[in-house]
Amino acid sequence: MADLKANLYIKTYDLMGYDAYTPGELDLSFGIRYLHEKSKQAKMLFLSANLMDSWSNQPVFHPYVIKEIQGMNVGIFGLISNKFSLWATPEEKKGFYLANPIEAAKRIVAEFKKRKCKVIICLAHMEEGEQAMLARAVPEIHFIVSGHVRDYHDDPIKIGNVRILKAGSRGEYLGRLDFSLEKKLPFHYQLVPLWSKYADHEQVGKMLSQYKTSIQNLFTAQAKVQGEAPSTPGQRFGYVISPFVRESVCVPCHPSQHESWKRTGHARAYQTLIRDKRESDHTCLPCHTTGFGEVSGFADVLENVQCEACHGPRKEHPENGQKFLPVGEKQCLICHNPAKSPNFDYAPYLAKVRCPTPR
Repeated sequence: MADLKANLYIKTYDLMGYDAYTPGELDLSFGIRYLHEKSKQAKMLFLSANLMDSWSNQPVFHPYVIKEIQGMNVGIFGLISNKFSLWATPEEKKGFYLANPIEAAKRIVAEFKKRKCKVIICLAHMEEGEQAMLARAVPEIHFIVSGHVRDYHDDPIKIGNVRILKAGSRGEYLGRLDFSLEKKLPFHYQLVPLWSKYADHEQVGKMLSQYKTSIQNLFTAQAKVQGEAPSTPGQRFGYVISPFVRESVCVPCHPSQHESWKRTGHARAYQTLIRDKRESDHTCLPCHTTGFGEVSGFADVLENVQCEACHGPRKEHPENGQKFLPVGEKQCLICHNPAKSPNFDYAPYLAKVRCPTPR
């Protein structure tokens, strides 16, 4: 399954003319050697300045690329947070490590300045706080293209002279950045939601259709071996996800909230995929299940938008005394954004799913 998806991504990114790509922690979970082999199949460059080979102390992928655009050198480099686990075999864990991203950035930026780069762009797979630290520590970077962080932001986040660009997740938006060679590097940034008004590319549509058919065939074959219906949940995906406990565990202490949830569309979100025969579609599962793609440990994906989709994983609750995460519009926009939910209006939508206040 992972190989099918990786091949689809590589072919479509190459077709779109991507110059560079920086893998994140979910990509690394499939194995660094596997990713390295995949990088050889792609026209685009895999970039990471701080994913290192332990024996040579050299980057596993290209650390950077310099593109000449209308006579202007643009330096692009990739970084991965060294707080991420490599999720590899014991052998691979000995063979690779993530170096300090800020130190790596300083070395690359110094090289870019020697190479007369007028614009410096970092593709950063790291948490928001780490991106802010990077911007303060290496102010020579002009733009940080944010990866890992799932939300989006229409306007760049300004930290000193650095602009952080956040475009959400799963390719739901296209970010366009226009700049010129003026002294202060004026620029214009636009975030375009890729909703249904844009027609599918014929070649990509065929590739996606073939991918979905192959995935469905794999699910059907696996179900026959296990004696289960193809739409039965609980199958393991090639992703590392957090310790969720499922909605039934919440019932003893939160019965009224659970009854209220059962009457919402969230409680039937996965069934809509079954109805539309899209229960194996990885582009739909993140918003119709709980835990899909979250990072922590291996677990089964849970059906529907359950309590923990909004309040966070509750494996050790209430023993650990941890409070529920505050839920606001920002969290809703992860799924109910212009790309997937163009008619979303926070107040009336919230009224339909809000839980009763605990007494």
